[in-house]
Amino acid sequence: MQQRHNGNVVNAGLLAVAGSIAILQYGALPLLVHLSRAEAFFFVIVVAAATPLHYGLMHETMHGHLFGDEKVDRAIGRMLGIALGLPWETTRFGHLAHHSQNRHSFDRPEALGPGQARFPAALVYYSKLLIGHALSYALAPLAVLLPVGTTGPILEWMDGEQESEPVRAAALRIFTNMRRRNAIRFDLAAIAALLVVAIWLWGSVWPIFACCIAARWSVLSLLDNAPHYGMPLDSGLDARNTSIPFLAGVLVMNGNYHGTHHHAPQLRWHELPDAFARSGATPEGNWVAALLRQFRGPMHLQ
Repeated sequence: MQQRHNGNVVNAGLLAVAGSIAILQYGALPLLVHLSRAEAFFFVIVVAAATPLHYGLMHETMHGHLFGDEKVDRAIGRMLGIALGLPWETTRFGHLAHHSQNRHSFDRPEALGPGQARFPAALVYYSKLLIGHALSYALAPLAVLLPVGTTGPILEWMDGEQESEPVRAAALRIFTNMRRRNAIRFDLAAIAALLVVAIWLWGSVWPIFACCIAARWSVLSLLDNAPHYGMPLDSGLDARNTSIPFLAGVLVMNGNYHGTHHHAPQLRWHELPDAFARSGATPEGNWVAALLRQFRGPMHLQ
């Protein structure tokens, strides 16, 4: 009980940090100070660096681990998602599908199909790596603005592979639920309103705000597949665990222990290092190297 309380206190502090940066990003900063070009560049870097923390907190809400109260976690998760431009319901579904159907056809962007030419595949792959993963999470929810009867054909168009049938069936069930559809629509409206307000508050220097959004989505895209890059198609629950300095580990909310998280998703983020230590395994390189490894591009996987 004391450990959970301490974890909640730490989570509240991290949430305050991520929330403060988001508030500055969405228009409070230009109201407070006039930024020079160097200061604007520095702020974009800060926003980018804080993105793993922001998403990590949202990730904890997806698993119900942030404060352990379903309603509270859902509400906080939705606010964090709105600030990222990614509705919580759709992002959560994608993440949980990743857990249940790891390496399905929509979840292995680096994999070359039999006889597939590398160059055109690389163009798609690098666009996803640099910003496309997050962009797809931002655009896919727009489908709920269409009639509910279009959900099935859209899912088939997005990924019609036979092996993805379980994921499509789950998505069809969830995204034809009107309560969930309305929640996503509300979040989309909130995202649009927040963007309009932010652009108005930033005024003539609104490109700084646009760069913040692009930087966040680029970081999220780089992080999306890094622990799985190059792993076998039948890797199941396996994913890479990598090393990272302690303070950086807090910033990424121990996302470097992705393999441990896959095998024990019931653990909160601060419990992952001990669980990894008890497993007796050793890190597979360091976290930064895992990110950079992805730039090797698409490959044939077994």
